[in-house]
Amino acid sequence: MGVGILVVPLSLRPLNRAVVGDLPPLGYLPSLEIRRPHQAFRAETIDELRRGNPAWVFIGDSMMGTRIDPDHLGRISTTGDEFVAFLYHAATGPAWWYLAFKNQLVPSGAKPRMTFIFFRDTNLTDTMFRLEGQYGRALDEVATGSEPELDRLVAEHRKGDWYLTHRVIANAYQTDVATAWVEPAIRRWWVRRQNPAPGAAEGFEWNVDQIFSVDTLRHDVGADFAASDATDRPDFHRDLPTSVLPLIMTLSREHGLPVCFVRVQRRPVGNRPPEQSPELVRYVADLKAWLESNGALFHDDTGDPEMTLDLYRDGDHVNDRRRYTEIFRKRLDPLFR
Repeated sequence: MGVGILVVPLSLRPLNRAVVGDLPPLGYLPSLEIRRPHQAFRAETIDELRRGNPAWVFIGDSMMGTRIDPDHLGRISTTGDEFVAFLYHAATGPAWWYLAFKNQLVPSGAKPRMTFIFFRDTNLTDTMFRLEGQYGRALDEVATGSEPELDRLVAEHRKGDWYLTHRVIANAYQTDVATAWVEPAIRRWWVRRQNPAPGAAEGFEWNVDQIFSVDTLRHDVGADFAASDATDRPDFHRDLPTSVLPLIMTLSREHGLPVCFVRVQRRPVGNRPPEQSPELVRYVADLKAWLESNGALFHDDTGDPEMTLDLYRDGDHVNDRRRYTEIFRKRLDPLFR
């Protein structure tokens, strides 16, 4: 029985060959050992930035997307007609933000007065945050064919015994390749059995993607799905060497692109900010000191008296973008003159 458990899954290899043909390449992050078709890089964003030449650029996930109203911010700037650009994708992490900065903003040649990167607590230095599984697919639109610097950081994170075991299994049985075609094949078979009309399977898959996206699963899922951005024992200096922060700051200096990192306040308890552990307080202080010593700006919403509970919608998402935008504009007034 034991031999069978080890040997039978090897049948996945010829099945993969029959269904997929030549195996997909490992892609731009070979350290993840994931073989799958990749979506195209979103090159049109570079042209949009070049044509628009925004005064300010905002990078982030839904923490930024539910807070900043770009049109309203442009109207309430000093000149009253500035263009504000978003490099945004819900449910992303620092790897996506870094690649958007490197591969879209930098090549565009745009010179915004400031680029803002929004984050929560410790996820700015957690390179693996939302990098694997369904979340990792979002990187396709901001990644080039090869991302050696990011891959080096991923490799540092994948040195442990668990990652080694996962790599051996994936290489031996090609489980990642099988998953990529078996799961949609079963779904399409079921849909065609229920509704054989042309286009029914494609329409069903599109609806499933919309209904079960991270932002619509449940009101609080998009805001609080992963716990890796609030570790039990945060340590900035421990995590810095394997984070994208040094890479971002190097690009910032080389291309004359000033950066301001914005820590959003988590959902208040009553009208008070949530409790922070001594380790988290120390982490944020160390993060602020490092950023400022390396030429970046740092802004923390936590403790702002206007960040009251009625401003929030679900989890850490904000309900009133215009109101938050006005508070943000007021707090960072010198950056919008």
